Amino acid sequence: MDLIKHKIIKLLLHLNIAIGKKLTFWQAKYEADDYAVKNENFDLRSISDRIKNVLIHDQSVIDRRFAECQGCEHFIKDSSRCKKCGCFMKVKTRIATARCPVGKWEKEYEFIKGKAVGSHVIV
Repeated sequence: MDLIKHKIIKLLLHLNIAIGKKLTFWQAKYEADDYAVKNENFDLRSISDRIKNVLIHDQSVIDRRFAECQGCEHFIKDSSRCKKCGCFMKVKTRIATARCPVGKWEKEYEFIKGKAVGSHVIV
């Protein structure tokens, strides 16, 4: 009888640990999504130097890209996300090599063609 109780307790403990890990994962995921949605200022100090190489530093290009997004039927206004690709557009509009999934940024993409971004040349 004690052996059965021990196995049941062990099973419940493993189940509790598995549920705890899953809940912790989902909590972290939603907190990260919530932070990205609510944080209006994109802080460059919080990202690594490697990523800084592929960011657009021309605010007018960023603004034009984001304006295109805001006028798009796939743009989710309350979270600033794209329904088509699922990206947070306040972040994606700053990445030089990023492309719009429906081709609305082609004019803004032209300015980096032929330039070195990070370790490769954009074609």
